[in-house]
Amino acid sequence: MLALQNEQFSVEFDKRGTFRSIRINSDEDQMNWLVDRSYVERCGFPDEDKLFGMFELKANGIIYTSHDAQPTVRNRGNEVVVEYTFGLFTLAYFVSVGEGNTLKWRVMITNLGEDVLSVDSFYIWFSLAYEMFRDSDVFKNMNHSCALFPFISQDFSKFAAVRRSNKGPHLGVYNTLGRTLSLGSYCRYRNNFAKQVSPSLDGVIYHSLVLAGKGLYENTDFAANNWIYPDVYNVSLPIQHGERKEWEYVFVPFDSMEQFYKVGLGLGCPVINYSPVTIKNAVFKADVKLPPGQKIHKAWFERQSANKTVQVDISPMCRQLEAGRYTIEIEMEEVGENKLVIQLDNGKQDWVVFNVLEPISNIIEARADYLCKTAFLDDKNDENCYAFRPVSNQGESLGKINFLLMKNLVTKPKLEEIHKAEQSATYYVKNKWFVNGDFSKPKKLYGKFYRIFDFDYIAYSYYLLSRFEDSLLMLNEQSTYLRWAAEILIMRFDESLHDGQREKTETRLTGIFTHYIIDLLTALKQAGMEEQEKRLSSLWKQFWERIKYEAKEYKGAITEHFFDNAGFGPTCEALCLSGCLEEAERYGELILANIGISNDYRSQNPDRWWESLSYMVHSLWGGLVSRSALVAFEYLKNTTYLEAAYRSTMPIFLCYDWNIVSTQKRLSKGEAASTFSVANPNMNKPFLSHNRFGQSVFKEDEAFLADNATGDDWDMGQELAAYLSGFGTKTFLYYENNELKCINGSISEEDGKYKVSSYAAYPKEYYLINQNISFVAEDGAVVPAIIFDGERMYKSV
Repeated sequence: MLALQNEQFSVEFDKRGTFRSIRINSDEDQMNWLVDRSYVERCGFPDEDKLFGMFELKANGIIYTSHDAQPTVRNRGNEVVVEYTFGLFTLAYFVSVGEGNTLKWRVMITNLGEDVLSVDSFYIWFSLAYEMFRDSDVFKNMNHSCALFPFISQDFSKFAAVRRSNKGPHLGVYNTLGRTLSLGSYCRYRNNFAKQVSPSLDGVIYHSLVLAGKGLYENTDFAANNWIYPDVYNVSLPIQHGERKEWEYVFVPFDSMEQFYKVGLGLGCPVINYSPVTIKNAVFKADVKLPPGQKIHKAWFERQSANKTVQVDISPMCRQLEAGRYTIEIEMEEVGENKLVIQLDNGKQDWVVFNVLEPISNIIEARADYLCKTAFLDDKNDENCYAFRPVSNQGESLGKINFLLMKNLVTKPKLEEIHKAEQSATYYVKNKWFVNGDFSKPKKLYGKFYRIFDFDYIAYSYYLLSRFEDSLLMLNEQSTYLRWAAEILIMRFDESLHDGQREKTETRLTGIFTHYIIDLLTALKQAGMEEQEKRLSSLWKQFWERIKYEAKEYKGAITEHFFDNAGFGPTCEALCLSGCLEEAERYGELILANIGISNDYRSQNPDRWWESLSYMVHSLWGGLVSRSALVAFEYLKNTTYLEAAYRSTMPIFLCYDWNIVSTQKRLSKGEAASTFSVANPNMNKPFLSHNRFGQSVFKEDEAFLADNATGDDWDMGQELAAYLSGFGTKTFLYYENNELKCINGSISEEDGKYKVSSYAAYPKEYYLINQNISFVAEDGAVVPAIIFDGERMYKSV
C-alpha cells in the first residue's frame, strides 16, 4: 500500500494508485474523508468504479474509464503519480504533500496524437464521505460523515465538506487551476419506503467533478433552461498535438466557515457576502473582499429576459471601501434570478447567484387562492371529498390545511379559506385517520400500523382552528377544536394507548408538535380545561425529561432512520421549549452543520437527499429545519443560528416561484413543486438535474408511492405555516463591529435615524438583538417599515 504524509495529512492508495483514505492528522476521530470502501462492499453496493479519483472521459467519440487501462504508479517521496495511457493521450494524477502542509491533487491530460484530441465529456469521481451509515451508533454518522456544499464559479470553485457533528476539523477543497463546471452525483441506497412508509436515508452519494460536459447530456433542453450554468452543457476541450490540460485542487482543513473563506482568500479566491434572496424594489447588497493586489475591473448582473441572457453593467455601483474591499448596493426593480459577476484585473471571474422575489405576501396569497380554487375537492361522490389534492395517507399532506389557517391568523381573514380548511379538518381528516371519528381509535392506514407523526399535523389543524373567533367558524365552536387538539396530542404521547410496538416507539420521537405545544397548554389553562391541561402537561414533561437524559447519546437524531434532520431539528426545539438549553445546544450544532452555505442561493438549504437522490432544496423539511434554527436562536441567543435560519428559509420559495425560468419545470401562479436537485448532473435521474419536481417522480421505482405521493406538491404547506410564525412576520437587527445589520429586511439612514424596511410577508415584529428593544404592531396590524433612532423603534410614517 502506498502512503503520503506531512504534518497535516495522511493519504493512502491501493496498488493501482486509487485513493483509499485521506485523514487529517489532528483529527481525534481520525475520520476517513473519502467514501469508505469496506463499508460500500459490506452493503453490497456495486460501486468500485465510483471511488475517489476514478473517472470517465469521452474523447473523439470513444469512452475511456479508469478500469480500461492498468495505470503506472510511481512514488516520488512527497508525491505519488498515477498515469493512464490510452494510445492517443495520457491522463495522470499528481498527489503531493509538500509545501505549506497542504495536500495537492493535480490532474493532467496530454495529447500524444498528431491530431486534435476532442474531449467532449470528462468527470472525475469526487467521492468524499457523504454517507448515511446503517448504524444505530449515532456518533458514526456524526463524526465519520459529511455534508458537501459547492461553490461553483468561473475561476474560483471550491467545496466545503462539513462534518455532521459540526466539530472541526472539516475539509476545504479549492480549485486553483483549470475550471470545474459543476458538481454531479450518483446515489446508491436501500429503499425501505414500503416497509417504513417513510424513505430510507441509508445510503451513499458519490459526487463527481464535471470538467467537460458537452457529451454528458442527451436532453439538449437543459442548456436552453439552465442559463445560470450554460457552460456545463456546451464546453468541450480541444487539445492540440503535444498540448495538455491541467486542473489542480488544494485540500486544507478548517474549523469554521470564516476560516474556510480566509484560507480561500490566501489561495486567491475572492470572498463575496451577499443577499441570497431579496424582494422586488428592495436593495440587493454584496460585500466583496479581494486577494491582495487585486481590484474589481468590471461587474455586471446576468439575468434572463425574453429567453435570452442579458448583461447589465453595474461597475459604477461598486463602491471601494479600502484596498481590496468593495460594497455593492442596488435596488432591484425586476423579479427573477440574477447572477452577480465580478471580473478582476487579472481577468478572472467570480460570481454569486441570488433571487429577486415578488413581495412574499403575493406568493402566499396566490398559493392560498390556488389551493381553494383548484386543489379543494368538493365532489360529494368522491371518497376524499373536502381534501386538498394531491391526496395522501401521510400526515405531511395536511400541511395545506395548517398553512391556510395560519395565513388567516396573521392577516385579514378570508372566510372561504377558513371554511374550506375547517371542512377538510372536520369531515375529511377526522374520518379518514380515525375509526368513526373517534380520536382514541386511529385507523391503520398503512395496513398493519399507523404513523404517530401524522397526529402532530392533525392536532395542529385543530389547535389553529381554536384560535379563530366563533363568528369566523362554520362547523364547531373554538372550544371544541381546542379539546380535540388536546385529545389527539394526549393519545399521541401516551404509549399505553397504543398496542403495536412501532407505534409505542414512535410516541418517543419528536415531531412538529413543537410548533404549538406550549401555546396549546397555555390555551387549555386559559379555557379552564384543567383535566386536559394537566394530563398533557404531565406527558410533555415526561417526554422532554427523557430526551434531556438521552441528549448525551444524541438519540433524538434518530427517527425511523439512523440520522435525520427531521429528528435533531425538532429535538433541539423541544429542548429549547423545556428550558434544557445545554442539551439543546448539542443538537443545535447538528443543525448548523446541516444548513448549507454557498455562492448559489439554491445550495444554502438544509442537507437532505431522499426526495431527489442528491443534495436538494426540499420545501417541507428545508423549511422545518430552518424553523428549528430560528427557535434555537431565540433561546440560545447566538446569531449564527439566526443567519443560518434565514439563508436556509428563503430557498424554499424556489419551490413556489412562478418567475423562475432556469428549471425545465415551470410553475403557474399558485402552483408548487416540493424539490429542487442541486446536483448537475443527477446521474440517477438526469431529468432532475437543476430541476424542480415532486416525490411522485419515483412512482416508477416504487409502486407503493402511487397512493401516498401523487403530484408534485403533496407534502407542501407546513413549511409555509412555519415561515408565517417566524420570518413571515419578524425582522431582526443586530450590531456587528459597530455597524447595524438587518436579517429579513434592509436598512437606510435618514437624518441620523435608521429606516428599517421588512421583507416579511406580513411584517408585525421588529427586534434589536440583545438590547431589549423591539416594536410589535398593535392589533395584528401590518407595518412594512419602522424607524429606529438608536434607543427606540416606532412606526414609519
